[in-house]
Amino acid sequence: MKINNVHIKGRFKNLEDFHFDFGENSMETVLLGLNATGKSNFMEALVIIFRDLDLERAPILYKQSQPFEYTINYTCRDKSIEVDYSVKKGYTFSIDGEKLKSKGQFFKNKNEYLPSHVFVYYSGLSERLRSLYADHKLQQFKKMMDPTSKYEDFKEMPRIFLVEPIHASFALIAFYLFDEREKETIDFLKRELNIVDFGSALFMLKQPNWSKSRKDPDHFWNTAGLVRRFIEDLWNFSIVPMFYKETVRGALNKRETLNRLFLFLKDKEAIRAFVEMKYENKITLFNALCSLHYSELVEDQDVRIKVLKEHVEGELAMGELSEGEKQLITVLGLLKFTKDDEALILLDEPDTHLNPLWKWKYLEFLENVVSKSAKTQIVFCTHDPLVIGGMEKEQVRVFKRDADYNTEVTEPDVSPKGLGVAGILTSPLFGLPTILDKKTQEKLNRKRYLQGRLMREKLDEIEYDEYQKLKADLEDYGFYEEVEDKWFKAYLAEMSKLEAFGKTELTESEKQLLAEESSKAAERVLKLIQKDGLS
Repeated sequence: MKINNVHIKGRFKNLEDFHFDFGENSMETVLLGLNATGKSNFMEALVIIFRDLDLERAPILYKQSQPFEYTINYTCRDKSIEVDYSVKKGYTFSIDGEKLKSKGQFFKNKNEYLPSHVFVYYSGLSERLRSLYADHKLQQFKKMMDPTSKYEDFKEMPRIFLVEPIHASFALIAFYLFDEREKETIDFLKRELNIVDFGSALFMLKQPNWSKSRKDPDHFWNTAGLVRRFIEDLWNFSIVPMFYKETVRGALNKRETLNRLFLFLKDKEAIRAFVEMKYENKITLFNALCSLHYSELVEDQDVRIKVLKEHVEGELAMGELSEGEKQLITVLGLLKFTKDDEALILLDEPDTHLNPLWKWKYLEFLENVVSKSAKTQIVFCTHDPLVIGGMEKEQVRVFKRDADYNTEVTEPDVSPKGLGVAGILTSPLFGLPTILDKKTQEKLNRKRYLQGRLMREKLDEIEYDEYQKLKADLEDYGFYEEVEDKWFKAYLAEMSKLEAFGKTELTESEKQLLAEESSKAAERVLKLIQKDGLS
């Protein structure tokens, strides 16, 4: 699976007549840019495209009056595919350059023409993203509640999958209960997170709202299909299953009573016992765990998984892990479920909570821990130079607003690789004027400006005192004038003729002026060096 280019016609949020070219070769693309330049909106547009193709319907946008029209070109299973949608003509599909006679031909063979999975992760999960996934979640719920459903019907992950916090616990269970086949993952958890084993598990089920109107009594709240069978399995292998009524505060501080069922498995061996009887692989088990979430029987805090960590006495609850640890388990764990497929992976700031070392290693984790398929494309947003330090410019796209406030995307002129963190931050990739704090840089700029003028002319008493004070302050920080050779001083003398040289934040016109004048000043200094060498 590899998207080549996308054209969003008309307007989608802040993207208007928007073109995006992924380039020919790279299977990893990072999106950079200031907040509100459209990075997340573009990823959301990709979700909508594949979501509605999978649901075999025209694109549906909520809370937007304009239609969503687009053209996308991608390769999948060695086929070149183009999808064009307009309100007037509807869908037009082309496979390897040949136009299909009807949309029915495409949808009939969608398993061949669509990616196996579109995996979506957003570090700040919002209701907007949940709404994008709502129809697929309902579809999966109905399938799992079907009385005729079998475990073997759930050997694959759903095509569209939104990662939520609860999936960290589910992924951890799946890996540790198939540890012989997941040695690489287990080694990673021990090496990077000091997690050495899976401990106990408490499932705090609650009666879902959809079952409350049903009058016929049922211990498992009228669940059916895979959902019910999974609850029954947990019941049979748990210690002292317990029904419990809990009073909680609901909307407007109103008290309500929740009917709960507590199912406790005391250790890994207890849950392994029923897993080995029922589940062939980690994906089947993971889907069974997810059935509790799809059916609204559990929320994130209702699954209490405990782990064993090196140098920590007793069991440690997943909730006690750091946000970075949970984020790493969630993203890398779920990616392993799709590593052998033609998949599209969309990660919006997957590094938010990671420490600097893990950010620096992040691409290495994707490569070595996930061992992703060569036919899986990853698109991710980040604001951290540590994550992209090893990437080539072909793998980078920078989002910017033009003079008319429209979003445009460009490939940078330089690669992050080899620049180092400071170089990346001060390059056009991030556009910081300096890596120093603003006050120190302002002092340094003002001091250099006054120093340059002092070489050309006499400063008045106030400016001279200011210069001496700045010089003393900066020497306390380790900035010594003595390290500047005479040619650099000559360059400062030339550049200090420009008032903008003393500023920290510049307008685009000031940046252009300084760039032009810097070249001219350097040429003049070079002539002085050459003249000095001849004399």
